[in-house]
Amino acid sequence: MIEMALKLILSCVLGGLIGLERGWRGKPAGMRTLILICFGSTLITIVSYEMVKSGQEILGDPARLAANIITGIGFLGAGTILQSRGGVHGLTTAATLWVTAALGISIGAGFYLLSAGSTLFILLVLTVFKRIEDEMEAKETLYSLSLRSTYPLENDTILSKFQIANAHVQRLSQKKEGTDYTWTIEFRSKHFEEEELFRKALSLNGVEGFEFNKYP
Repeated sequence: MIEMALKLILSCVLGGLIGLERGWRGKPAGMRTLILICFGSTLITIVSYEMVKSGQEILGDPARLAANIITGIGFLGAGTILQSRGGVHGLTTAATLWVTAALGISIGAGFYLLSAGSTLFILLVLTVFKRIEDEMEAKETLYSLSLRSTYPLENDTILSKFQIANAHVQRLSQKKEGTDYTWTIEFRSKHFEEEELFRKALSLNGVEGFEFNKYP
């Protein structure tokens, strides 16, 4: 009984860790949902093993009842998948439900080290891999920076100053009004440090001010 209780407690802890990450991101399947799925899978696996045991003799296949967990979770996961505007949403949530159920089966079967390692890997995929995926899918945004100066500057001087990481200069134009000069730099970037950009702009000789714009 003690081992059974420890299995159920472990299922709540590991399922809760995964649910915490999902809930923090505002996903529909949060902590409570994943704790219940992991707990339920562990419970069914424990019951399936105990039902087919008589002393030390196995009278049936303990995996038969546990295997139906995956089928049931498949229907539950299908309800989280939505299709709108030509895209499919909820696949990661459905996959998380499925793998959490598998985690519960692993705990119920007594594979504690495997379960702990799998939880760490699942969290790694949901956090670190999410950032990598966002980086790959991010679209470049068009920005415009206009510099006002009373001192004529060479285009090469301006371009050398604006070698910003992750920024690609599209156009550099110059306009003169009386004794004032205006340079407009248009560039595209997924993300960059605005403070670095402003610091470089003000470091140019004769620059009295600048205007920064972002276009959707």
